[in-house]
Amino acid sequence: MNMIKKTQHKFIAITLGAISLVLALILGLLNLSIYMAVLFNTHENITLIRDSRGIIFSNQNSFSPPENNAPFDAPDGNTRLSYIYVRINNKNASAPPFITTNMTGTYSGDEIYYLAEHLIKIGETEGIYQDMMYEITQDDLFTEIVVADISADIAFLTNLFRMSVAITVASLLIVFIFSYYLSKWAIKPVKTALENQRRFISDASHELKTPLAVISANADVLESEIGSNKWLSNIKNQADDMSSLVFDLLDLAKIDETADEIVVSEFDLSNVVLSKSLEFECTAFESGKTFEQNITDGITFKGNEESIRHLVTILIDNAIKHSDEKGIIRVTLTSSGNKKIFQVYNTGNGIRNSEKDKIFERFYRSDESRSKSTGGYGLGLSIAKSIVDAHGGTISVDSDDSRWISFTVVL
Repeated sequence: MNMIKKTQHKFIAITLGAISLVLALILGLLNLSIYMAVLFNTHENITLIRDSRGIIFSNQNSFSPPENNAPFDAPDGNTRLSYIYVRINNKNASAPPFITTNMTGTYSGDEIYYLAEHLIKIGETEGIYQDMMYEITQDDLFTEIVVADISADIAFLTNLFRMSVAITVASLLIVFIFSYYLSKWAIKPVKTALENQRRFISDASHELKTPLAVISANADVLESEIGSNKWLSNIKNQADDMSSLVFDLLDLAKIDETADEIVVSEFDLSNVVLSKSLEFECTAFESGKTFEQNITDGITFKGNEESIRHLVTILIDNAIKHSDEKGIIRVTLTSSGNKKIFQVYNTGNGIRNSEKDKIFERFYRSDESRSKSTGGYGLGLSIAKSIVDAHGGTISVDSDDSRWISFTVVL
């Protein structure tokens, strides 16, 4: 069921991501095009004002004579453009600047002159200063500064941006609601198939337990009557292997069925790891292998203690089985903030980088011969991952292909 939820969440995330991208492109291009249009129109108006040397509108005021400059008829005399035109005589520094504007209610002549001086000191020929767009041209005779008030345009663009954000949020909320219910419908066949698969595995495993028990019992009876031979040994070994596989399948079915409703309690994780490590210490010693422990005391964890014990058992057992002759197995438990870090390391053959994403898949075996020799069916690590996923943790593998392998669980 955990995979169903992940699939549903992925479906919703992809849908929201696609819609977000489309909305961002459409509304972004809309805002950008309007912004560029504002800049272009303002630039055109500034050019018009400069070419007419500041005399274009009937509602303007001049703070000094236009010096033989005839009025210029603008295409739109009712335009709402607010502007300032300043012309400074470069040959005669004592000559007063010529200023025309239709913003006399906002700026005085001195304020306009100080503004022009400030814009010149900035050192740019054009730009945006506060809520104004300006252009500066210079020749041997004059320096001309044209300033256009774009505060209304900025306010419009700001409101447009806010409206775009509001539309995006509202659209994503609507899409989320639709995609949530649509995802349920879309993954319903997958959910049904997985439920049928889980039910089949569970039912088949339960049905196989009885004949396997009968086969093992009959083999024992035959062995007591006719003695041991290679044929009976093969039967018993295969029956034991099949029994192990059946129990692993039952474990997977149980974990899948109860992943969303595991019973949790706070327990001593350090004690769990230590006790399971001690159980395997003798096995490692008998195999001539070095078993090291680095377990921090007093680490507690809130989860299903039985499942965590199973997880620890799987990883340590896996390390002992797959370590090299006279190899080293190292079990580590530490904490970092609220995270509990459990690590099992062993020397021996590792896995290739290409297999790291596959090693937790069901029935996947990195090394066929090694898995067969150790009796594995590729389910142990899959069970371990299912347990970790059910507790909201992560499990990862790191390896040197020919020297060592290490599994790290973060809970």
